[in-house]
This record gives sequence, structure tokens and C-alpha cells, in this order.
Amino acid sequence: MNLVVLSVDSAAYETAPPSLNHSSSNLSNRLIPLTALASATFLLHGYHPYSQDGAIYVAGLERTINPSLFQADAIFVDGHSRLSLFSHLLAWISVHAHLPFNILLLLIYCVSIFAFLFASHLLAMRLFRSEYARWSSTLLAAVCLTMPAAATSLLVADPYLTARSLSTPLTLLAIVACLDRSWTRMAICTLLACSLHPLMGIYLIGFLLTLMLLSQRRLLAALGLCGAAFLLCGLIAWITRHDPVSPYYREAALSRTYYFLSRWQWEEILGLIAPLLLMAIAAVKSGLRSNAGKLCLACVFTGATSCLASLCFVHPDHPDLLMRLQVLRSFHTIYVLGLVMLGGFIGLHILRRRVLPGIAVLIIAIAGMAFGDHQSYPVSSHIEWPWERPTSPEEQAFLWVRAHTPPQALFASDSTATHSSDDEPGFRAMAERSTLNDSKDEGVSSLFPALAAVWGPYRDAQRGLNQLTDAERTERLRPYGVTWILLSPQATTAFSCPYRNSAVAVCQINTPSTTLAKK
Repeated sequence: MNLVVLSVDSAAYETAPPSLNHSSSNLSNRLIPLTALASATFLLHGYHPYSQDGAIYVAGLERTINPSLFQADAIFVDGHSRLSLFSHLLAWISVHAHLPFNILLLLIYCVSIFAFLFASHLLAMRLFRSEYARWSSTLLAAVCLTMPAAATSLLVADPYLTARSLSTPLTLLAIVACLDRSWTRMAICTLLACSLHPLMGIYLIGFLLTLMLLSQRRLLAALGLCGAAFLLCGLIAWITRHDPVSPYYREAALSRTYYFLSRWQWEEILGLIAPLLLMAIAAVKSGLRSNAGKLCLACVFTGATSCLASLCFVHPDHPDLLMRLQVLRSFHTIYVLGLVMLGGFIGLHILRRRVLPGIAVLIIAIAGMAFGDHQSYPVSSHIEWPWERPTSPEEQAFLWVRAHTPPQALFASDSTATHSSDDEPGFRAMAERSTLNDSKDEGVSSLFPALAAVWGPYRDAQRGLNQLTDAERTERLRPYGVTWILLSPQATTAFSCPYRNSAVAVCQINTPSTTLAKK
């Protein structure tokens, strides 16, 4: 598993922040190696800007810049962007910096990697006195950048740009400020994190309050805070227990098994329990006098509270507000902090004493992460540079759509068909065209019940389109105003399909005039 620092040598750990002058002079000497490490991290983990959740945020950003986009399906595009300043901030940068859109995404993503490693290194400086430990912490955070955080459907950091790409470094900086007792700096970082990602910001506030109480050695008060949070979760569940749940919303919610702890497999549950047990041991051994001990105990308290709240109040029989708050996503911060502390442990007890075994551990970690990254994106280029043609046939088709179909076109595709790869490119984001069925609409509908009432009929209308006749396709889709359709290249159709490759056939639904002309 992961995540802990085990040692009885308290002299190896910091009990107070470095002095301001010493810290500033040290940081100026660390920027160049941190920049080099960020570059290596980018090359190791790759870049897929239009993949999975990245496509949701990119589509929201595109619509913020150009509100005329996605008129037919704006309800899905605006779902995330209206709750966060992320799209508005990047749109402002795009307009005033006069940068091409794809270049802007790449630059901000690279900045987010550097910011994550910079914040991780600052935290390591607050936890360890040894330079071996500090750099080993940062190196492990870089190597494990795309590691899953238990089974929460979150990675430590995604290989694409989302609001979490920026909120995670701000979360670490807020925790560093808390350890420094710099309350103004902590408040600013927390406010920025909340404005970019409100949900992760809620869990950051809870973690900071717990850490502040533990820093003052108010153990009972910290326990009381966690108890109050648990009761608040129970109150939310009780208040919303009779809220109506539509069949479409229930279906969308139940499609995401990671929402419900009762549906996790035993090895996935181990990903929650093991880190907390290891951190509890570390907290006992290092004590509350050290920053590492305070941080470990704060992780134990917040993580255990999240597990208990999820186990007691989040059930598949009635998906409600608490389910949508995804309390187990607090483990994202726990995993990030655990990587920093585990890296320090490797530096203190392996790398400093036996260089070769320490290097071997890092090589194994690098090889494992590289293999996992390739498995996640078997078709796309490892780095999808903005100026290069994509290797994924789906993405090639989507770019053709952007260049050769009218902006007001509305697309449909078979909602039962699977992607030709695991890459999950987003149609809206790449094609800049509206569609009844994008790859993440079901997940978005599970978070916003009002969307499920729209997603469900759209999904039903597109069931089995690849197997239907043209007349049946037209009858189903015409009421929604669909003008183009994405079919399997093996599907039988008389529609005009001006683009076709190994993954997709892009076809125009015949109008009455074109059908009459063909006859």
C-alpha cells in the first residue's frame, strides 16, 4: 500500500517551520531542480487534454470563451463550470494573453505540475530536516503523480487539466501555512482552493480545523470536531431521506459504485484502512511535538470520520445529497500527504544509508507508473502535443467534425456502444459540437439530479443505433433535432457518411429533400 513515516528518531523531523530568511534563501536554490523535476514528471506521465474529466472542464472553458457553443446541450456543459471560477479564470487568461486555446491548456497544465511539486517540497521542508528526505519526498510525489487515491475514482493528479489540478497545490500550500501558523496565508490559499473546486475545498477546511486543534494539542477538541462532522452527515442524510429519487437519477447514481462503500471490493476497502493504520502508528511513534505526527493524526481523524459517515449514511437504496458530496474523496488529500511522508521515510531510512536499494525502489515505482499510464491510454500518443495530429482514430474523427460540420450541428451516437479504447476522449470538447451522448454525461447526471431527467430520454433514444435501420434512426432522433450521427464503421446505413475510419463513421441524417433526390 503506501503512506507513512515510521521512526522513533524524532530528531529527523521538524517540530517548527524553518526561519523566514533561511527558507527564502533555500527556495531560491531549489527552483531550478524543481523545474527540471516538473519537466521530467510531464514526460513520464504524459498529457491527454481531452480525456475523461478533462473533457468536461475543457468544454466548459470553450463555452465560457464562446457562449454560442453547445446551445442544444448547454445544461451538461454548464453543470461544473457554474460552480467554479476555474473556467472563468482560464477564459480571462486566454482573452488577455492572446494565446491559442490548446497552447493555453498545455501551459497551465505544466504550471500545475510545477506548483504541485513546489508545494510538496515546501511541505517536506516542514516535515524533515534531512535533505535526503526532502528531495526523496518530492521525487516520490512526482513519480506517483497519477496514482489512484484508493477506489475514489480520483488520481493524485490527472494527466489533463481540471479544477483539481490547481486546487491540489493550493491545498498543500494551505496545510504548509497552517503548520507555519501563518493564518492569513492559510486563509488566502483556502479561499482560492474553494473558489476553484468547492467540494475539495470543504474537505480542506475540515482538515485544517482538525490540524489546527492538534497543533495546539487539543486532542479532545479535535475528536469533538470529527464527531460533529459525523453528526452533520447524519443530519443531512436524515433531512434528505424522503427526497424524491427519479428512476433515471437512481440509474445514473448506481452506475458509480465508488459512491457507496458497501459496494467496494475488499481490496479497495484495504486502500482506506491500511493508510489510516500506518499513519496511526506513525503518529504514535513521532508524537504531536513533530509536524509529521500532527499531520498523520489529522489524516487518521478525518479519514476515519469519512469512512464512518459513508458506511452509516450513504446507501444505494436512496442516493441523496450526502452521496453527491462524496465524503470519501477526503482521502485524496490523505494520499497526497502520505506520498510526501512515505518519500521522506525512503530518504531517511533507505536512500541515505543504502543508495542502491533506494534507487531500486524508485526505479520500480517509475516502471510501475509508466506501465499504468500506458494501460490507461493504449491508443493515444503518450503526450498529445497541440500541434500534432492525434493517433486515436476517435479523436481524428472528432477533429474532422470540428472542421467540416456546421457549428449548430447536433450529433447522436449509440449509447450502448463502448469506446474503441480506454482513452475516453470527449466529443464535445474536441469537436466543439453539441451531442445527445457524451462519454461523461452519465457521471455528471449522477451529481446533478435535474440533469438525469434530460440524460435518461437522450440515452434511451440512442440505444442500439448501430443495429437500427436508417428509418428507425430517423424516427428516434428527429424529435430531438439531431442532424448528424456517429456510427460504428461496420453499421449498415444509406446515409451520406463523408468521413469514416477504423473507429467511427460520421454520417448526416437525410433530410426529406435529399432522400427524395436519392429515390
